[in-house]
Amino acid sequence: MSSEQLLLKAKSLLTVKYPYFGMLASRLKHEPSDSVSGYASNGKRFIYNSDFLERRSVEEVMFILTNAVMHHVLSHQQRKLNRRGRLWQLATDYAINNLLAKNGLAIPQGANYNKEFEGMYAEEIYDALKEEYFGEGGDAFSESGDAAPQEAGMSQEADDSQGFANIDGISDEMDSQDESQWQYAASIAQEVAQRKGAMPLGLERLGKKVKPSDVDWRFELYNAVNRHMRNNYAFMPPNKKHIHRGIALPSLTSDTLSLCVAIDTSGSIDDALLGAFMEEFKTIMQNFPSVKIELIIADAKVHAHHTFQGGEKMDFRLKGGGGTDYRPTFDYVEANLPMTTMLLYFTDGEGSFPRIPPNYEVLWALSRKAKVPFGRGLVIFD
Repeated sequence: MSSEQLLLKAKSLLTVKYPYFGMLASRLKHEPSDSVSGYASNGKRFIYNSDFLERRSVEEVMFILTNAVMHHVLSHQQRKLNRRGRLWQLATDYAINNLLAKNGLAIPQGANYNKEFEGMYAEEIYDALKEEYFGEGGDAFSESGDAAPQEAGMSQEADDSQGFANIDGISDEMDSQDESQWQYAASIAQEVAQRKGAMPLGLERLGKKVKPSDVDWRFELYNAVNRHMRNNYAFMPPNKKHIHRGIALPSLTSDTLSLCVAIDTSGSIDDALLGAFMEEFKTIMQNFPSVKIELIIADAKVHAHHTFQGGEKMDFRLKGGGGTDYRPTFDYVEANLPMTTMLLYFTDGEGSFPRIPPNYEVLWALSRKAKVPFGRGLVIFD
């Protein structure tokens, strides 16, 4: 059977036996390539070596496709945070393969599978692997986090059995549009699978997420932003919509809003919540592309300050893990961002507050109910 026939048959069987996985696998466009020794997927294309694939059984191809799409669907990259890259990829692979085994898919020899990790989040598996390979300090990784345990079998030059542990071939970085498309596809696949009574077992543990609460906090935030914005016309930069016609119409900008966002990275904020905070910050950037946003990373002290506007790529590490003291953040804003008109603080509300409120508006985006001495508190997550 040719590689193309194998892929089509594997997708067809997945759709029949596992509707959720099958619908997602159908999104991948596949193409042969001699540039890979096994296979690779970036969320759009599934590239494969024809010789490698033709030595596979249909069951093995079903595993390969399902493993690849689950990495994309679960947005594990968004939950990576400051974990070391290769070990995090390995942890997510163990989590996914335990899910696939739980649902009856055959796990090929050589795949990253350990029944001891059954029912564990990728975050929990990561901690266990870090302790196992590197001890309590975890210092065997390089600072870039690109090293990996030799035992994991990452080389594409290894034998066929180790090709099933090919985490290097699954892209851990997608743009926001691709991520949102996978999330939408997953929601449709879930509806279909639920109607057929065929939802995968254990998916709720694998996709650990912090869900937004019933409070429409974004509506409150946008109302607050709009209160500060007075539309002001300026000819620099020009509105690009009519540039091709030789007309430089003024752009709509605001010189009255300076939005500051602070993210609490203290020890009381777990990794899932940090990831959720970052996702909400990305949403804010996308919804206010013309507004310059100052981002502050802090726990009991300010660790970093970044400036973003529009859809700029976020490339930085979250530092913290200590106690929570909000006073250094407010001191920093006063000293370095005197034009701030509003501060949005993502936190759990447990920390030391300034005695005197600032002269700008403060909106507390809280992960749970908490009393705040000034500003407005909104519980944004369950």
